[in-house]
Amino acid sequence: MIRSLPVFIGLRYFASGGRNSVLASFISMLALSGLALGVGLLIIVLSVMNGFEREMRQRILSVVPHIQIINSKAVGDWRAHRDLIARSEQVAEVTPFNQVDGLLFSQNQTRPIQILGLSPEAVPAGLNTVLSESGLKIPAAGDMLLAEPLAEALNLSVGKTINVVLPSDSGRQAGVFSFKLVGVFSTHTEVDQILGIAALGQVGQMSANNGRVDGFRVQVEDEFNARLIARQLLGKLPFGYGFRDWLQTHGNLYQAIQLSRNLVALLIFLIVGIAAFNVVSMLMMSVMDKRKDIAVLQTLGLSQNQVLQLFLVQGALIGILGIALGILLGLTGCYWVADLIAAIESLLGSDFLNTAVYPIDYVPMDLRWSDVVTISVAALCLTLLATIYPAIRASRTVPADELRYE
Repeated sequence: MIRSLPVFIGLRYFASGGRNSVLASFISMLALSGLALGVGLLIIVLSVMNGFEREMRQRILSVVPHIQIINSKAVGDWRAHRDLIARSEQVAEVTPFNQVDGLLFSQNQTRPIQILGLSPEAVPAGLNTVLSESGLKIPAAGDMLLAEPLAEALNLSVGKTINVVLPSDSGRQAGVFSFKLVGVFSTHTEVDQILGIAALGQVGQMSANNGRVDGFRVQVEDEFNARLIARQLLGKLPFGYGFRDWLQTHGNLYQAIQLSRNLVALLIFLIVGIAAFNVVSMLMMSVMDKRKDIAVLQTLGLSQNQVLQLFLVQGALIGILGIALGILLGLTGCYWVADLIAAIESLLGSDFLNTAVYPIDYVPMDLRWSDVVTISVAALCLTLLATIYPAIRASRTVPADELRYE
């Protein structure tokens, strides 16, 4: 029983407030609330940042090519070159494309546009999924698909005629081209601000590439190895090809997501550290309040080590309860935060996330249990460290000094 006595008394001290019960209960609740809030917010924030990282890899990089292999001159024998690229084991898909940049105008309003020309026989899997969700397919000559934010900005609806102005370029004269808008899609990414899709051959005519293509959009198995794969592919292709990978076009975005994840996690982790200092304050008050009780226990045979264990148990219980409440708060927040933000957006009539500013227009969540375990263990270790000093102070209580006037 002597061995289990520190645990038993620690449980009693944890459940009772002592002589200054109101103040002790307030500080205990403050310590618990701070710990629970810090753990819960850390789980939610890491889940959101993990979600951005996941969407970067799965959604954005399914629409944006991992590698664009471009020829300084339009490619005539592009089918043979496409087959040569496709034979590489690291290549997942190859899509020939034409692309022109211009100015879309309607009703005295203008917006920049990037028209991507694709063939119905070769559509990138990511774009094909997006178009299928809207019941669309690659349009015929004279038709165009527009991203939803672009259509809304110019107040365009399906069936209307849209005009595109192309600037003069080497080998091409400036001109105005008319299209019929046959569909509106949304990738929910930043490319929605400029993207239009038209037929491969027509975009080739617009850029004076009749029967030829500008190059190939390549998706690879390991996107983080895209640059090395691109260099290997250039070694197999005829002279004149160059490449641009996603690290050049979206690498800064990926690095920003990683940096934000680490900085925000560090800042919120400081909340857990502050909560640990509250645990120190609470336990020090408990030690001061129960000095005579500790002295009596020592006269009854409780050793200094057992007194130390007593307050370590009390601090550990605070940490365990606070962390458990924090995990519950974090899991609940991960489940409801996206719906809550959507409801607030609907109520206020404005968007918190817009692809004109952010890479995606919704709040992604990716809860990883490894993060939950790491946060919980780190918070518990901080709490246990915070209990050491008050526990040592309690174990050094001298019974003769405390009971001298009793």
